[in-house]
Amino acid sequence: MTTLIHADIFFFVTTITVIVFLILGSIVLIYTIGIMRNIKRASDVIEQRIEAAADHADSMYHSIKDSFLFRMIFGKKRKTTHRKQG
Repeated sequence: MTTLIHADIFFFVTTITVIVFLILGSIVLIYTIGIMRNIKRASDVIEQRIEAAADHADSMYHSIKDSFLFRMIFGKKRKTTHRKQG
C-alpha cells in the first residue's frame, strides 16, 4: 500500500514539474520570438540605410567624375581603337 502512495506522490510531483517547465519554456519561446522580430526589423532598417548610402555614393561618384575640376586634373579618357594587323 505504501508503494502505491509513493508512486502517486512521484507522479503528482512529476506532473507539476512538467507543467512548470512547459510554462517556463513557453515564456522563453515568446520572448525569443519577440527578440527575433526586433532583430528582423533592425536588419531591414540597416539594409535600407545601406542602400541609401550606396545610392548617395553612386551619385557623388558621378558628380565628381563629371565635374570640371576632375576633368581638368585627370583629363578625359580616350577611347582606343584596336586596329587589325595583318
